[in-house]
Amino acid sequence: MLSTAPVIVKLLSLAPLVVLFWRLLFVSGMLLPFAWKDLGTLKRSDAKMILISSLVLFIHFLSWFSGVPKLNVGVTAVIFASNPIFTAIIGFLVLGEPFKKRYLLAIVASILGIYLTYYSGQQVQVSLVGVIEILIASFCYSTYMVYSKRNRASLRNGVYTFYLNLFTCILGLGAILVMALIGKFDLNLLSHGLVENWKVLLMLAFLPSVLGHTLMIYSLPHYNLNFISCLKLLSPLSASAMAFFIFKESVSENLVIGFLLVSTGVLFALPWHKLRRSRPETVAWCVRK
Repeated sequence: MLSTAPVIVKLLSLAPLVVLFWRLLFVSGMLLPFAWKDLGTLKRSDAKMILISSLVLFIHFLSWFSGVPKLNVGVTAVIFASNPIFTAIIGFLVLGEPFKKRYLLAIVASILGIYLTYYSGQQVQVSLVGVIEILIASFCYSTYMVYSKRNRASLRNGVYTFYLNLFTCILGLGAILVMALIGKFDLNLLSHGLVENWKVLLMLAFLPSVLGHTLMIYSLPHYNLNFISCLKLLSPLSASAMAFFIFKESVSENLVIGFLLVSTGVLFALPWHKLRRSRPETVAWCVRK
Protein backbone atom coordinates (compact mmCIF):
# COMPACT_ATOMS: atom_id res chain seq x y z
CA MET A 1 0.00 0.00 0.00
CA LEU A 2 2.84 2.42 0.78
CA SER A 3 4.27 1.86 -2.70
CA THR A 4 1.08 3.22 -4.33
CA ALA A 5 1.96 6.77 -3.15
CA PRO A 6 4.42 7.81 -5.92
CA VAL A 7 2.06 6.40 -8.56
CA ILE A 8 -1.04 8.17 -7.23
CA VAL A 9 0.79 11.51 -6.74
CA LYS A 10 1.68 11.42 -10.45
CA LEU A 11 -2.07 11.53 -11.21
CA LEU A 12 -2.59 14.80 -9.31
CA SER A 13 -2.34 18.33 -10.70
CA LEU A 14 -2.31 20.21 -7.38
CA ALA A 15 0.37 22.15 -5.47
CA PRO A 16 2.33 20.07 -2.88
CA LEU A 17 0.90 21.93 0.14
CA VAL A 18 -2.63 21.57 -1.23
CA VAL A 19 -2.17 17.82 -1.69
CA LEU A 20 -0.76 17.54 1.84
CA PHE A 21 -3.67 19.45 3.40
CA TRP A 22 -6.51 17.60 1.65
CA ARG A 23 -4.90 14.17 1.94
CA LEU A 24 -4.42 14.47 5.70
CA LEU A 25 -7.85 16.03 6.22
CA PHE A 26 -9.40 13.00 4.49
CA VAL A 27 -7.20 10.63 6.49
CA SER A 28 -8.21 12.30 9.77
CA GLY A 29 -11.86 11.85 8.87
CA MET A 30 -11.34 8.19 8.01
CA LEU A 31 -9.50 7.51 11.30
CA LEU A 32 -11.91 9.45 13.54
CA PRO A 33 -14.21 6.43 14.23
CA PHE A 34 -11.19 4.45 15.53
CA ALA A 35 -10.21 7.23 17.96
CA TRP A 36 -13.63 8.52 19.00
CA LYS A 37 -13.80 6.77 22.39
CA ASP A 38 -10.31 7.93 23.39
CA LEU A 39 -10.37 11.54 22.19
CA GLY A 40 -10.65 12.99 25.70
CA THR A 41 -7.95 10.79 27.21
CA LEU A 42 -4.95 12.43 25.54
CA LYS A 43 -2.44 13.75 28.09
CA ARG A 44 -0.51 16.99 27.58
CA SER A 45 2.81 15.10 27.52
CA ASP A 46 1.46 12.72 24.84
CA ALA A 47 0.17 15.68 22.81
CA LYS A 48 3.65 17.23 22.84
CA MET A 49 5.22 13.99 21.60
CA ILE A 50 2.63 13.66 18.84
CA LEU A 51 3.23 17.29 17.83
CA ILE A 52 6.96 16.61 17.39
CA SER A 53 6.21 13.54 15.26
CA SER A 54 3.69 15.59 13.26
CA LEU A 55 6.28 18.28 12.53
CA VAL A 56 8.69 15.65 11.20
CA LEU A 57 5.89 14.01 9.18
CA PHE A 58 4.96 17.43 7.76
CA ILE A 59 8.51 17.98 6.48
CA HIS A 60 8.49 14.43 5.08
CA PHE A 61 5.28 14.99 3.12
CA LEU A 62 6.32 18.44 1.89
CA SER A 63 9.66 17.24 0.52
CA TRP A 64 8.02 14.07 -0.83
CA PHE A 65 5.25 15.84 -2.77
CA SER A 66 7.79 18.34 -4.07
CA GLY A 67 10.31 15.70 -5.20
CA VAL A 68 8.05 13.07 -6.78
CA PRO A 69 7.03 15.14 -9.87
CA LYS A 70 10.71 15.74 -10.68
CA LEU A 71 11.68 12.05 -10.90
CA ASN A 72 10.78 8.78 -12.53
CA VAL A 73 8.59 6.62 -10.23
CA GLY A 74 11.12 3.78 -10.14
CA VAL A 75 14.02 6.13 -9.31
CA THR A 76 11.92 7.84 -6.62
CA ALA A 77 10.98 4.55 -4.97
CA VAL A 78 14.50 3.16 -4.87
CA ILE A 79 16.09 6.40 -3.57
CA PHE A 80 13.43 6.51 -0.83
CA ALA A 81 14.40 2.93 0.01
CA SER A 82 17.48 4.41 1.70
CA ASN A 83 15.33 5.03 4.81
CA PRO A 84 16.45 1.81 6.61
CA ILE A 85 19.95 3.30 6.78
CA PHE A 86 18.60 6.34 8.62
CA THR A 87 16.23 4.19 10.70
CA ALA A 88 19.08 1.97 11.91
CA ILE A 89 21.17 4.96 13.04
CA ILE A 90 18.32 6.95 14.65
CA GLY A 91 16.71 3.85 16.18
CA PHE A 92 19.99 2.85 17.82
CA LEU A 93 20.64 6.37 19.17
CA VAL A 94 17.08 7.05 20.40
CA LEU A 95 15.64 3.61 21.28
CA GLY A 96 18.71 1.41 21.57
CA GLU A 97 17.23 -0.93 18.94
CA PRO A 98 19.51 -3.97 18.36
CA PHE A 99 21.10 -3.93 14.93
CA LYS A 100 21.74 -7.44 13.61
CA LYS A 101 24.21 -8.50 10.91
CA ARG A 102 21.47 -9.42 8.46
CA TYR A 103 20.18 -5.83 8.59
CA LEU A 104 23.66 -4.61 7.61
CA LEU A 105 23.63 -6.95 4.60
CA ALA A 106 20.18 -5.65 3.65
CA ILE A 107 21.34 -2.04 3.87
CA VAL A 108 24.52 -2.68 1.85
CA ALA A 109 22.45 -4.34 -0.89
CA SER A 110 20.06 -1.39 -0.77
CA ILE A 111 22.88 1.17 -1.15
CA LEU A 112 24.22 -0.69 -4.19
CA GLY A 113 20.72 -0.80 -5.65
CA ILE A 114 20.25 2.94 -5.14
CA TYR A 115 23.66 3.65 -6.71
CA LEU A 116 22.85 1.61 -9.80
CA THR A 117 19.39 3.15 -10.06
CA TYR A 118 20.86 6.66 -9.92
CA TYR A 119 23.09 5.92 -12.91
CA SER A 120 20.11 4.32 -14.60
CA GLY A 121 18.26 7.58 -14.00
CA GLN A 122 21.12 9.57 -15.55
CA GLN A 123 19.88 8.30 -18.91
CA VAL A 124 16.56 10.08 -18.30
CA GLN A 125 18.07 13.27 -16.83
CA VAL A 126 17.54 12.80 -13.10
CA SER A 127 16.88 16.06 -11.22
CA LEU A 128 19.49 16.55 -8.47
CA VAL A 129 17.02 18.75 -6.56
CA GLY A 130 14.44 15.96 -6.77
CA VAL A 131 16.96 13.41 -5.46
CA ILE A 132 17.84 15.66 -2.48
CA GLU A 133 14.16 16.24 -1.70
CA ILE A 134 13.42 12.49 -1.70
CA LEU A 135 16.45 11.86 0.53
CA ILE A 136 15.14 14.49 2.98
CA ALA A 137 11.74 12.78 2.85
CA SER A 138 13.45 9.44 3.54
CA PHE A 139 15.35 10.81 6.55
CA CYS A 140 12.21 12.42 8.01
CA TYR A 141 10.22 9.24 7.45
CA SER A 142 12.79 7.27 9.45
CA THR A 143 12.74 9.84 12.26
CA TYR A 144 8.94 9.78 12.31
CA MET A 145 8.94 5.96 12.52
CA VAL A 146 11.42 5.92 15.42
CA TYR A 147 9.46 8.47 17.45
CA SER A 148 6.18 6.77 16.54
CA LYS A 149 7.47 3.53 18.05
CA ARG A 150 8.32 5.37 21.25
CA ASN A 151 4.93 7.10 21.30
CA ARG A 152 3.02 3.87 20.63
CA ALA A 153 4.34 2.46 23.91
CA SER A 154 1.76 4.58 25.75
CA LEU A 155 -0.89 5.28 23.10
CA ARG A 156 -3.36 3.12 21.18
CA ASN A 157 -2.88 3.05 17.43
CA GLY A 158 -6.28 4.58 16.63
CA VAL A 159 -5.94 7.69 18.78
CA TYR A 160 -2.24 8.15 17.95
CA THR A 161 -2.64 7.98 14.16
CA PHE A 162 -5.73 10.21 14.26
CA TYR A 163 -4.00 13.00 16.17
CA LEU A 164 -0.78 12.51 14.18
CA ASN A 165 -2.56 13.14 10.88
CA LEU A 166 -4.78 15.90 12.31
CA PHE A 167 -1.82 17.83 13.77
CA THR A 168 0.13 17.44 10.52
CA CYS A 169 -2.90 18.68 8.57
CA ILE A 170 -3.12 21.74 10.85
CA LEU A 171 0.60 22.41 10.33
CA GLY A 172 0.00 22.25 6.58
CA LEU A 173 -2.88 24.71 6.83
CA GLY A 174 -0.72 26.99 8.98
CA ALA A 175 2.05 26.94 6.36
CA ILE A 176 -0.49 27.78 3.65
CA LEU A 177 -1.85 30.76 5.62
CA VAL A 178 1.64 32.10 6.38
CA MET A 179 2.66 31.82 2.72
CA ALA A 180 -0.58 33.52 1.70
CA LEU A 181 0.12 36.43 4.09
CA ILE A 182 3.55 37.04 2.54
CA GLY A 183 2.17 36.72 -0.97
CA LYS A 184 3.77 33.38 -1.82
CA PHE A 185 0.53 31.38 -2.04
CA ASP A 186 -2.88 31.99 -3.59
CA LEU A 187 -5.66 30.71 -1.28
CA ASN A 188 -7.80 30.02 -4.34
CA LEU A 189 -5.49 27.07 -5.05
CA LEU A 190 -7.05 25.23 -2.07
CA SER A 191 -10.27 24.75 -4.01
CA HIS A 192 -8.98 25.08 -7.59
CA GLY A 193 -8.95 21.66 -9.25
CA LEU A 194 -10.50 19.92 -6.23
CA VAL A 195 -13.53 18.71 -8.20
CA GLU A 196 -11.26 17.06 -10.77
CA ASN A 197 -8.87 15.56 -8.22
CA TRP A 198 -11.02 14.58 -5.22
CA LYS A 199 -11.25 10.91 -6.19
CA VAL A 200 -7.47 10.65 -6.54
CA LEU A 201 -7.04 12.46 -3.19
CA LEU A 202 -9.37 9.96 -1.51
CA MET A 203 -7.38 7.13 -3.05
CA LEU A 204 -4.15 8.74 -1.80
CA ALA A 205 -5.65 9.05 1.69
CA PHE A 206 -6.99 5.50 1.87
CA LEU A 207 -4.32 3.34 0.22
CA PRO A 208 -0.86 4.63 1.30
CA SER A 209 -2.05 6.44 4.45
CA VAL A 210 -4.84 4.43 6.10
CA LEU A 211 -3.78 1.00 4.78
CA GLY A 212 -0.06 1.87 4.61
CA HIS A 213 1.15 4.28 7.30
CA THR A 214 -1.51 3.31 9.86
CA LEU A 215 -0.85 -0.43 9.63
CA MET A 216 2.90 0.21 9.66
CA ILE A 217 2.59 2.18 12.90
CA TYR A 218 0.31 -0.53 14.34
CA SER A 219 3.09 -3.10 13.84
CA LEU A 220 5.80 -1.02 15.55
CA PRO A 221 5.36 -2.34 19.13
CA HIS A 222 5.42 -5.94 17.87
CA TYR A 223 8.57 -6.04 15.73
CA ASN A 224 12.13 -4.76 15.56
CA LEU A 225 12.11 -1.39 13.80
CA ASN A 226 15.01 -2.35 11.50
CA PHE A 227 13.14 -5.47 10.40
CA ILE A 228 10.07 -3.39 9.47
CA SER A 229 12.23 -0.92 7.54
CA CYS A 230 13.95 -3.71 5.61
CA LEU A 231 10.56 -5.16 4.60
CA LYS A 232 9.63 -1.76 3.22
CA LEU A 233 12.47 -2.13 0.72
CA LEU A 234 10.03 -4.24 -1.32
CA SER A 235 8.01 -1.13 -2.20
CA PRO A 236 10.23 -0.07 -5.16
CA LEU A 237 9.43 -3.35 -6.87
CA SER A 238 5.68 -2.90 -6.70
CA ALA A 239 5.84 0.86 -7.38
CA SER A 240 7.84 0.39 -10.58
CA ALA A 241 5.57 -2.46 -11.70
CA MET A 242 2.54 -0.17 -11.32
CA ALA A 243 4.35 2.68 -13.12
CA PHE A 244 5.23 0.33 -15.98
CA PHE A 245 1.60 -0.67 -16.55
CA ILE A 246 -0.02 2.72 -15.81
CA PHE A 247 2.49 5.25 -17.21
CA LYS A 248 4.42 2.94 -19.57
CA GLU A 249 7.65 3.99 -17.85
CA SER A 250 10.64 2.17 -19.28
CA VAL A 251 12.61 -0.25 -17.13
CA SER A 252 16.36 -0.15 -17.77
CA GLU A 253 18.86 -2.91 -17.07
CA ASN A 254 20.44 -0.97 -14.19
CA LEU A 255 17.03 -0.41 -12.63
CA VAL A 256 16.27 -4.14 -12.70
CA ILE A 257 19.65 -4.98 -11.14
CA GLY A 258 19.06 -2.33 -8.48
CA PHE A 259 15.67 -3.82 -7.64
CA LEU A 260 17.16 -7.32 -7.45
CA LEU A 261 19.77 -6.09 -4.99
CA VAL A 262 17.12 -4.43 -2.84
CA SER A 263 14.92 -7.53 -2.82
CA THR A 264 17.97 -9.67 -1.95
CA GLY A 265 18.56 -7.35 1.00
CA VAL A 266 14.98 -7.98 2.16
CA LEU A 267 15.57 -11.73 2.03
CA PHE A 268 18.64 -11.26 4.24
CA ALA A 269 16.54 -9.29 6.73
CA LEU A 270 13.83 -11.91 7.20
CA PRO A 271 14.09 -13.95 10.46
CA TRP A 272 14.15 -17.33 8.73
CA HIS A 273 15.11 -19.23 11.90
CA LYS A 274 11.91 -18.01 13.60
CA LEU A 275 9.78 -18.78 10.55
CA ARG A 276 11.10 -22.35 10.41
CA ARG A 277 10.28 -22.89 14.07
CA SER A 278 6.70 -21.59 13.75
CA ARG A 279 4.24 -24.45 13.99
CA PRO A 280 1.00 -24.47 11.93
CA GLU A 281 -1.22 -24.17 15.00
CA THR A 282 0.81 -21.18 16.23
CA VAL A 283 0.46 -19.44 12.87
CA ALA A 284 -3.32 -20.10 12.86
CA TRP A 285 -3.61 -18.60 16.37
CA CYS A 286 -1.73 -15.45 15.24
CA VAL A 287 -4.04 -15.06 12.24
CA ARG A 288 -7.12 -15.32 14.45
CA LYS A 289 -5.69 -12.73 16.85
